[in-house]
Amino acid sequence: MSIIGSKDVNDIIRKTLGIINNKIIQHGEITGYFLYKMMEYEQAYSEQHYTEQEMVDYTMLGILHDIGLYKGESVKNVSDFETKNPWPHSIYGFLFLKYLSPMADKAEIVLYHHLDYNRHGMIQSRYMHIIDLLTMADKMDTFLHLKEEKLGQDYFVRYRDIKFSGAAMDLFQKAEKQYGITENLVNGKYKEELDVLLAKRDFSEQYKRGFLEMLVYTIDFRSEHTVLHTLATVNFADQLGRLLRVSGKELRDLHYGALLHDLGKIAIPLDILESTGRLSDEEMKIMKAHVRITEMILEGVVDDAVLQIAVRHHEKLDGTGYHKGLTGADLTLPQQIIAVADILSALYGKRSYKEAFSKEKILDIMNSDADRGKINRNVVTVLERNYDNIIKAFEKEKENTIGLYLKIKEQYEVMIERFKQFD
Repeated sequence: MSIIGSKDVNDIIRKTLGIINNKIIQHGEITGYFLYKMMEYEQAYSEQHYTEQEMVDYTMLGILHDIGLYKGESVKNVSDFETKNPWPHSIYGFLFLKYLSPMADKAEIVLYHHLDYNRHGMIQSRYMHIIDLLTMADKMDTFLHLKEEKLGQDYFVRYRDIKFSGAAMDLFQKAEKQYGITENLVNGKYKEELDVLLAKRDFSEQYKRGFLEMLVYTIDFRSEHTVLHTLATVNFADQLGRLLRVSGKELRDLHYGALLHDLGKIAIPLDILESTGRLSDEEMKIMKAHVRITEMILEGVVDDAVLQIAVRHHEKLDGTGYHKGLTGADLTLPQQIIAVADILSALYGKRSYKEAFSKEKILDIMNSDADRGKINRNVVTVLERNYDNIIKAFEKEKENTIGLYLKIKEQYEVMIERFKQFD
């Protein structure tokens, strides 16, 4: 059985990113819908042809075209970015999608969607036509939400073939006449059409996994420590699962449960997530809510075995854990493994409020918890016997992760300077 159905990919993106800022994802979905309908019209009434995969990829890029906005502080009005410097979020969105999504080869479409049409001669891209269509789709939704004095009712007359492609504008008008695009915004039908489109394509497991991993990385927009903790938990859970010889399906479920276990932290205030001191009782109550939020995001979207592993990582064998106070009799071996992996990741990792603990201190804490009947004794014993090899394997993988972060940051600085030529 698949971890997540093809039809549910956009739903989990919508639910997760909507928690951070619903306005950005709503703008993205409308833009992606406009783009899709323009391509659909071309497919039906011109010689332009798209494969099913291209149609889905381009629509998904339309939905995610402003994902770079999540990197900044609170965005009150997405349309305001039409009249401000668009390059920071365009460049960061491009780099994010290039390195952390399953659509790396098409990410440059997002990079150039704010470049004025009359400057297209300054760049080269095999996706120029789609860039034109995305630019028009983005501007059309922006125009619908901006006050008249910011753009003016004659905007699409004054700036034809200057800020946007006139041919793309004509295409949108034809698609609007044929499909009633804006009417579908009002009645909400556009979301249904997007879901039907994405359900048509039977995504490969690798493609779907890429989107799930991408969602985990979106937490990095707010807390790099949280992302590194998640990746460490995945690594430790994978290794412990193999050492304990869980079945192939259980190992797969354990991997994805670990990957998604802290997704709900995307809704936790940053001052709590990155607190340098001990959390108050009220702050701890808020922090603990991340498990229930994770459950709300994943419920009905991912395979139930994965869901239960993800949301039970804070449960204890003696019933003192959260969020349901389950006991050992309720918890499967994979669910008990992730509890150990999560604690190991928290103790081993350097966080905003503590330095990394030594091997001796980590094992003392883990053995104490096992002795008190809170976590699985056998899992802790396997961890202790293989500790050095587990940490060595994790450190090797961590270098790749940190290297990726550094590469994104370095390329961002270089590109932001280069794109000043377009100001």
